Amino acid sequence: MRTGLNAALLALSLGAGAQSVAWNTLNMAGSARWNALAGAAWAVPTDVAASTFNPSLAAGLDGNQFVLSTGALPSGLRLGHMSAKFRHRTWHFALGADYLNSGAMPETNEVGAVIGSFRFQESRPRATLARAFTLKSGSHVLVGATARWTLQTASNLVAQALTSDWGATYVGDSGRLHAALVLQHAGLSLDPLGSTSEPLPTALHAAFSRKFRYAPFRIHVAARDLQRWNLAGYEPLRELRDPLTGQTTYNAPSWTNLALRHLAVAVEAELGGRLRAQVGYDFRRQLEMQLPTRRTNAGLSFGFGLKAGKSQFQWSQAVYHVAGRFTQFSYTRSL
Repeated sequence: MRTGLNAALLALSLGAGAQSVAWNTLNMAGSARWNALAGAAWAVPTDVAASTFNPSLAAGLDGNQFVLSTGALPSGLRLGHMSAKFRHRTWHFALGADYLNSGAMPETNEVGAVIGSFRFQESRPRATLARAFTLKSGSHVLVGATARWTLQTASNLVAQALTSDWGATYVGDSGRLHAALVLQHAGLSLDPLGSTSEPLPTALHAAFSRKFRYAPFRIHVAARDLQRWNLAGYEPLRELRDPLTGQTTYNAPSWTNLALRHLAVAVEAELGGRLRAQVGYDFRRQLEMQLPTRRTNAGLSFGFGLKAGKSQFQWSQAVYHVAGRFTQFSYTRSL
């Protein structure tokens, strides 16, 4: 079953930016608005769910708020998300949880024979503490930290991890400029999902966001996984075989190719104060999911949101590969 489980987890979480198989799913979280922006909105508090990735953003939201989200990945994995934010004097608190459920999957033995079925499930409760500081220039610095417990179960296998996120965000130019630095998934893997312990996907991210003064647009740029330059790994499609000698050579990715794998960009338009539209692009997902024989839209994401009083409704879709898309819906309520 271990081989089948690894294959399933790898298939459902490609493009998530992780470094191991068992913990790839840690990056599958957040609201539909985050998904529509291709995971590029690390620097601006789009909603309280943004604190799932950058804990300092909890201090950038006015008032109390909660978000509920649900979605389905191309592999059939179901994602549930909840975040709630509260304020007490100068401190901001966010509580939440993410839940993943694969549904029934075939359980196999060492030789691949089906011997039954099992479910992969993952629960991730978390707590965030954040605070905002005002500089003499009138700008603000937001800082925050998140503590998270992760529990994975698959048949009789159990894995646990304790992780923390640390973030700092600079807010200037009357809130139109945001710049952030985030350390994500630092912690301990307590139990492996099987016999082999795998490292956590600890990562360093930087992001920039800018709202135009006289146009209803905000742009987002994120540079992710800065702790490691080469995110490509080994790609069999890059092997070149000489038909005469049979010698095989590897066509390594170029410097530009490796640099683009760190980038995600997005733009969001606010139309009339009630309607929002988002479009984003994840270069790494596109480069990993592209097909040499067919043109695809892998890496593209888009969505729209509608505000009605204190409620907001958001729909998004991200193209993972030619065979599947990640569709998500969120409901946000200001308290």
